[in-house]
Amino acid sequence: MIELATELRWQDPICTIPMERLLLSEKVGYDAVFTAEGYGNEGIVPLGYIAGRTKRLKLGTRITEVTGRPPVLAGMAYQTLNHISGGNRVIAGLGSGSPQAAEGFHGRKWGRTVPRMRDYVTILRQVFAGQTIEHQGSEWAAPYRGPGHQGIAPAPIGLQPMGDIPICIGASYPRMIELAAEIGDGWMPPGFAPGMMDAYRPILRRGFDKAGGGKGFDDFKIWSHVDVLVDDDVQAAMRPFKEYVVTWSSMQRANMEARGYADLADRLADIMGNVTAADAEARVQQGLNLLPDPLWQQALDAVPDEYIDDGWLVGPVERIRKRVGPWLDCGLTGLIVRYGPQLGSTPPVENLDVFVAIAEAAGKEPTS
Repeated sequence: MIELATELRWQDPICTIPMERLLLSEKVGYDAVFTAEGYGNEGIVPLGYIAGRTKRLKLGTRITEVTGRPPVLAGMAYQTLNHISGGNRVIAGLGSGSPQAAEGFHGRKWGRTVPRMRDYVTILRQVFAGQTIEHQGSEWAAPYRGPGHQGIAPAPIGLQPMGDIPICIGASYPRMIELAAEIGDGWMPPGFAPGMMDAYRPILRRGFDKAGGGKGFDDFKIWSHVDVLVDDDVQAAMRPFKEYVVTWSSMQRANMEARGYADLADRLADIMGNVTAADAEARVQQGLNLLPDPLWQQALDAVPDEYIDDGWLVGPVERIRKRVGPWLDCGLTGLIVRYGPQLGSTPPVENLDVFVAIAEAAGKEPTS
């Protein structure tokens, strides 16, 4: 049976934790909660609060940006969370983030993302196993052995292992997806829709083959999300998701191509070519639309209704209940249900009935 989860928003200027939704989701059979981090909210701290208010929900990040903190520090945070939550509840979801976050916020060179992730996971595994930390990679290394080093000996982590902490890697491009299959316990595609898995299976198999040992889909987690919006007006519910597609179009080309919409990706790229990436980023940070009018409307008009209807769940609750089936049988091992478009700094008013409807459709058993 597919696992279900919900997720916290990252883009709000005030960090709030939707405990009513989380407690309801745990009661009706959801399996996990994930946090995201971006230009404000951090991902691991809220999970400590949630751990104290819930009993069995798995606690995951989607994703921790690996330029934002050294791997040993991240490993200590995850293992501490693992201890205070009783063990075997933590999922370490990692991702490269973006050049804007890496260089603009974290003060780190964007650099070579695949070698950096390999180094990061290698060190994280040592932390989780309670081993002596010793790895000299091209992107991350411990102990420090660069210019002026003092020859400090490798040191062990003092916090003992407690159960298992699976590592899932967020990836949208082939080399990183392959790496996720090779060295990770799971993959977190940043966008997904029914019908896309066939495009990714060969890439994942290449990673499994590199890992050896008979690794394959049976022991590999694949978590992705579906955004839902309850509204009696289906057309009105589609518009904010069209805005989302346009705003994040540069990161969704692989998804569009996998869904058979390469022409849409090309069209949006042409429209986006009228502004610089820096100008577009600045507009988003100011709370403006990504593009000035009339380019904004041209981009929205380029997104077909069916692209939204097949990639999101919109409309009345019963319509969503009937249309969630393909999501429950599309190759994912875990489906993260998010409410509303992940845009803007004002969280939508959530209709909690839709979370119950999806749990029922997935055959989840309520818990006491």
